[in-house]
Amino acid sequence: MVAYAAVSAAVGTVLLVAPKEPAALGSQPPVVTYVDSPGPPAGQAPALSDPRRAPGPSRVAMPVPAGYQRTTGPNGLVTAIPAGWVVSKSSGPAAMQATDPADPNRFVRYGGALAPATGLLESHVDYDRAFSATRPGFRRLSLGTTTYHDTLAVDWEFEHEVPGSVRTHAHSMYWRVNGIEYFIYAAAPAARWAETAPIYDTLVSQTTP
Repeated sequence: MVAYAAVSAAVGTVLLVAPKEPAALGSQPPVVTYVDSPGPPAGQAPALSDPRRAPGPSRVAMPVPAGYQRTTGPNGLVTAIPAGWVVSKSSGPAAMQATDPADPNRFVRYGGALAPATGLLESHVDYDRAFSATRPGFRRLSLGTTTYHDTLAVDWEFEHEVPGSVRTHAHSMYWRVNGIEYFIYAAAPAARWAETAPIYDTLVSQTTP
């Protein structure tokens, strides 16, 4: 169980909504086996352009669930997205987006960029404050810390109105590895979140590092 987290701010203490554990986000996620991708042959140094030159082998989730396809993102992120969704570069730094071709308001984002100097939780509390102030009908459902791949992570879930469009529901998670802040994010019309939540669950179970 994730405990409530509190963060001191200049205006006082901000009490955060306790997030849901990734494994409890709806149905139980599929069992995933992680395998080490092979390195170069014994005695052979990897080429400078070889992504395997980083210390140790990468970790790859196997297998991909039915109806999904493996994809890679910035800074070594690997995940699975719905098959047939259209992949494009997102507006954020080092971020990609996969959009439902039947509904442009339903999409996932994923990626990783150099982590800011501020702490993980502090930076997202600050961003939540600025973001919510500019979104009509904003409703925070979850903002707090959890553990993801044995690493501290921030879970953030919310809804807000989109002028001229439909009310949006979004769920995201952020974590840091070796100076890179990675994230996964899913958004959909609030009326379609029940059918979109399993896609977010798949991101949670399939993403590395």
